[in-house]
Amino acid sequence: MPNRALRPSASSMKTSNLTRVRLSSSQGESIKGLPFLLAALTALTALSIDMSLPAMPRLKEIFGSTEGTVQLTLSLFMLGYSVGQIVCGPLSDRIGRRPVLLAGLAVFAVAGFGCAVAPSLPVLIALRLVQGMGASVGAILGRAIVRDKFEGSAASGVMSQITQVMILAPLIAPTLGGYLLGATGWHSIFLFLGIAGLLVGALSFAKLPETIRQRRSEPGYVGQVFRGFRDALAHRTTRRHLLTTMFASAGMFSYISGSPFVIIGVFKVPEERFGMVFSLTAAALLVGATLNRRLLSVWTPARLLRFGVTTVAASAALLVLLTAFQIGGIYGVMGPMMGYLFGLGMVMPNASAAAMEPHPHMAGLVSSLMGGLQTLAGAVAGFAVGSFFDGTTRSLGFTAGAMGLLAFLFLERTSVTAAREIALGETTVPIE
Repeated sequence: MPNRALRPSASSMKTSNLTRVRLSSSQGESIKGLPFLLAALTALTALSIDMSLPAMPRLKEIFGSTEGTVQLTLSLFMLGYSVGQIVCGPLSDRIGRRPVLLAGLAVFAVAGFGCAVAPSLPVLIALRLVQGMGASVGAILGRAIVRDKFEGSAASGVMSQITQVMILAPLIAPTLGGYLLGATGWHSIFLFLGIAGLLVGALSFAKLPETIRQRRSEPGYVGQVFRGFRDALAHRTTRRHLLTTMFASAGMFSYISGSPFVIIGVFKVPEERFGMVFSLTAAALLVGATLNRRLLSVWTPARLLRFGVTTVAASAALLVLLTAFQIGGIYGVMGPMMGYLFGLGMVMPNASAAAMEPHPHMAGLVSSLMGGLQTLAGAVAGFAVGSFFDGTTRSLGFTAGAMGLLAFLFLERTSVTAAREIALGETTVPIE
């Protein structure tokens, strides 16, 4: 029930609304092209992950290493990205968006140039960790800036543009990476990323002012942040949906990590065509997310989430079966993964919204926690795929399949537990 003591008076609501209108008007005039800039920030992450995929088998040959070690260039990037998301959001609340964003982009660009001239695989892996930390500012601060500068339909419109980039960039990045790899070698991929980071950083420096309205400078703020993380994880509904998205997205990262070795190494698809094949599965994610948006007018988010996670689990089970017995060749991997990503396109938006709904006062913090958990789990799952790669599709199929089944089992088990407690009168928390 709402707390009446916190309910604003009519006069204060009127003043607040007037202030909000003035802010929206001045903001619209102050930063032209902000949606484009935020979309570019978001694209850096997708480019950093997906452009490097076609080069991974080549890096194994050049450095005389193993699949598991080369895969660390991706897992350590995601680990840095995970840590960066958790740190950058609260830090930007305290000292401002602009300094954190510019510092992160500078780190990203320098690390990109460093990767391009890395003399050994361990140095490349270390620099990818640093690059992941720098890349994290794009996603987390992009969302924060939208909350700072836009409201209502304007905010929805900007987020829609950013989401389109998030989905479209993985469709383009592997093809671009494969072209650069074939034309000028693996160094050019990281040189491109360094230049991209430099350009986006220069554009941000020139065009983006400070957007935060009030810095969180009170004593003990860092402690408040970690208590917020603890409270979010202690809330059954939030924890349930956080972990569902964590496991489901880890299956996607398993595929991303293992796809170069499977598509190029096992099935002998040329490097320059890797992007085309990879894009087929990535397109399934776009279809699922698009259908989810259309079905929201007739289905509840909870029903769409259950349908999506069931699709993920069924596809995961089929993937495990086909890869265990090496049935179907490339279609035995691509088909189930398309079904998996289609379902994931419904799981992610609905589970994310459900996780943040109980915490409207700290939605940004929950968003940071969610992003951190997803990429951390993805880093671990990707490392498992590379470590257990045996020249077949089994490590990819078993890891991605296990993650999808865990997402389903966790969501269903916690639903049954909550229903039992409600029936016994032990709790009044509703079941989504």
